[in-house]
Amino acid sequence: MFKNLLTALPTRRKSSNTNTAEVTIDIGRVIKPAAPVQTRQAAEIPIETHEPDTMEPDTMGSDRVGTEILGSLAEDAVDSLSGQFEAWMRGDLDALVRAWTVARGADATAEDYRAVFTAAHNIKGAANSYGYPAIARLCGSLSRLLTETRPGENAALINLHVEACRAAFNSIGQGSDGLSIADAVCEALEERVELKVANA
Repeated sequence: MFKNLLTALPTRRKSSNTNTAEVTIDIGRVIKPAAPVQTRQAAEIPIETHEPDTMEPDTMGSDRVGTEILGSLAEDAVDSLSGQFEAWMRGDLDALVRAWTVARGADATAEDYRAVFTAAHNIKGAANSYGYPAIARLCGSLSRLLTETRPGENAALINLHVEACRAAFNSIGQGSDGLSIADAVCEALEERVELKVANA
């Protein structure tokens, strides 16, 4: 390629009365040819094979045992965390109640209402993972309501959401009746929020 480029370059013409031989440029001194790649013959490469009857007897079972151990460890980790889920949920609900207590004051500001929204939004994101789907729904509804609420507005409806969250938390483990009541409360509050937002 370089030879082609060099031969394509215009050369200076010398006067016809000088007897000089045509000079060819040797680029071999500048660009060395690539060294051939040494490859091993296929016959030289050892191929390791394992016949089924030469495998150790416990090799096949060790994968299964390892998977069972990992599964057991994962279940233990989830069980140990599930004990903390209740404490985390209680802490999040306490933060919501504290924020709402401040926002209910006569001199509440938009920032106070934003703190209630933030607490509700955080619970909405975590409650399903903690095993509290009703609380996730309630806080989703509360977050939607708060986006359309100015300080001093919708206090009764906000309070119903906060109290419903506390009731749903306390009724966990009380069977299907507790879940059906929580669902009914969620639906009723979601409908009220829809009406408020539509008329805002």
